[in-house]
Amino acid sequence: MNGQKSSQPTVNQPVFHRVAENLYRLESSGGYYALLKRGGKQFRRSLKTKDRKLADRRLAELRAKVGGLQISADANLTFIGAATMWLDADKHALSASTNLRRELYVKGLLPFFEGIPIRNITSAHCHRWVQERGATLASETFVHELDVLKSILNLALERGMLLENPARHIKRPKVVSKRIVVPSVDQFGWLINAIRVSDGRTDSQDKAKDGADLVEFLAYSGARIGEVTGGCYAKTKRALLWNDVDFEKGTLFLPGTKTEAAPRTIPMSDRLRQLLLRLKAEKKPQIGDPIFPSKSARKCLQTACKKLGLPMFTHHDFRHFFATTCIESGVDIPTVSRWLGHKDGGALAMKRYGHLRQEHSLAMIKRVSFDKLANVRPTTQTAPQEPAPPSDERRAVANAKAKYKYPWWASEIPLEVFWGQFNEVIQIVPVEKLLEVAKLAMGREVFKSELPDRQALLDELSARIPAEILNKVLAKTPAKCGELQT
Repeated sequence: MNGQKSSQPTVNQPVFHRVAENLYRLESSGGYYALLKRGGKQFRRSLKTKDRKLADRRLAELRAKVGGLQISADANLTFIGAATMWLDADKHALSASTNLRRELYVKGLLPFFEGIPIRNITSAHCHRWVQERGATLASETFVHELDVLKSILNLALERGMLLENPARHIKRPKVVSKRIVVPSVDQFGWLINAIRVSDGRTDSQDKAKDGADLVEFLAYSGARIGEVTGGCYAKTKRALLWNDVDFEKGTLFLPGTKTEAAPRTIPMSDRLRQLLLRLKAEKKPQIGDPIFPSKSARKCLQTACKKLGLPMFTHHDFRHFFATTCIESGVDIPTVSRWLGHKDGGALAMKRYGHLRQEHSLAMIKRVSFDKLANVRPTTQTAPQEPAPPSDERRAVANAKAKYKYPWWASEIPLEVFWGQFNEVIQIVPVEKLLEVAKLAMGREVFKSELPDRQALLDELSARIPAEILNKVLAKTPAKCGELQT
């Protein structure tokens, strides 16, 4: 930018005219631009207007921003230096787990910003991170990293290291909450049995026993895995000890891991009491011994899920199992919330556990009666119309369903749906759903071309699933039923 117009400007080279101190006007468009210097660095900015008065106001605002920049050693601070400053600012007020998560998010940002002076970070750097990192991260993780990036840059802005936050215009993607999949009561029983049976060898069963006991405890207490074993924060969080159990009062103290307010005392259900009494009789522990020697049941749990053709349940899914079972048993949500260690009076529990398992839903619909409805006046006086007769296909499906006492086609257990449909001539379950449950039941991909050979798939299933489990399914979904009398 020069004070005078160039006599022979280069082709396509923009020509600026100086109209006031630090203010220039682009000849081709008439737009105004600012040029300021501070600490040996130039700041060129479009003022995004052709109006002189508005340009003067925006120039004054820009001068104030530039004037607030630091001219000190901090001005050359790199991104990692600013990130460390941000991490240290609130570390004293946060839990160990929160601080660890913040450090992990910073670690994810470093490949894109490491070594760059904080004052030189531009929107181009930020958009490169969005394009490359956003393509690989789950939306929830991406949102957390974005919040951390903006917070680090905002800290640099507040301390005069940046003129503006280059990430301010990046929008948060919509986060879709993951659907909670809760084991059914039958699935839970199968899982515990499959873990205990293991591969049949005595030494293998001895190792798996601790895993089965741990899964049962999580399901009967609603505790987090870290509250039972100490988790990955063993240096600051302790495991559950036998002196946390009070059989006389019927209570259990959970040390808590997630927040400082998480430690809590909960009542013991009959199942939890029986489990702890059995473990105490078997182990004869000292009062200060940990209740569970194992840190995790993940491996034996995954093996059992794969063997049974069930979803890959995690430790935390049995916390959901506990909460769902309590709510379906009639316990009010605020009470369940306190047992879980929530401090919001039940808002989170209402949002998270508003779902119902299929068997509970089927049981609840039986309570609904339309025999004694309140007097309802129709909005119009039109004569009632007879329902259209069902098609032959719908009639056939209806007749097929009427043969069964248990609605296996609506079950959430893949094995029941698979077994029921493959022993039924009429196609009750849509092919797409059948392929899905077949994959879960068989533990492998099942192709549409395999469906006609039903006997081959049933034989393979019998080889994959223990006979005792198949017998339970057969008892609920009998293959041979009396034909419907028409």
